Amino acid sequence: MKRCHCCGEVLDDQNLRWEYEFPDELADDQDEISYRSRVVVLSEVGSFLRCIAPIRLDKGAIARIGVWVSIVDDVQQVMAGGRSAGDAWASLKFTGVLANRLRPWPTIYRPIVSVAVSEPDLVPLLIDSKDPHMRAVLTQVWPHANVIPQRERRG
Repeated sequence: MKRCHCCGEVLDDQNLRWEYEFPDELADDQDEISYRSRVVVLSEVGSFLRCIAPIRLDKGAIARIGVWVSIVDDVQQVMAGGRSAGDAWASLKFTGVLANRLRPWPTIYRPIVSVAVSEPDLVPLLIDSKDPHMRAVLTQVWPHANVIPQRERRG
């Protein structure tokens, strides 16, 4: 029986959602974290926001991987959008650095990504990247058999 490394949930091939528990650089040293919630991590290293990397799979499915993005743009603007919610959050767009090595693409490390929120109650989505390999991850269709077995492995 396979279990998720971060929540312990039993995983099967129909479960297309999972999360990285921490940004990679903080995974082994949580003492660096000054504030943590399910959507924000603040540390000496930087400010991180939970986002979803939507990965298109064959047969029409989409895997939604909860990743951490280090906020590169004005951190105060991004945090203010989150606090005010509503239209300010729903129209939020920012640039960040992906803070997790995605499996099965661990060689893609810290690419700059574009992030957007589409609706007031939704988690931000990775929508693009200037890095050609990360752009391919977000735009190509990937074999289910290559992506899903990676979810219980720590990034």
